[in-house]
Amino acid sequence: MPLMYAASTLQMEWCLDCHRAPEKYLRPRDEVFNMEYKQPANGEPVSFGGKDYTDQKTLGMALVAKYHLRNVTDITSCSTCHR
Repeated sequence: MPLMYAASTLQMEWCLDCHRAPEKYLRPRDEVFNMEYKQPANGEPVSFGGKDYTDQKTLGMALVAKYHLRNVTDITSCSTCHR
């Protein structure tokens, strides 16, 4: 049985980092559960919507638009998670 470890602290700051700049972390929906997923790089592009992306920022911005993410103010509001 493989050992497990905590890759992140899972503290609120860890969540807010993503909510403040989701384009840095988003991936296509069909890759969400792919544990071997790698962000796009010049040598290894990621395909999404019929286009190849070679950097995470460009892919992230396309995903933000495609998935209609709310603005940063909305997703960093306390009431987004703490209801």
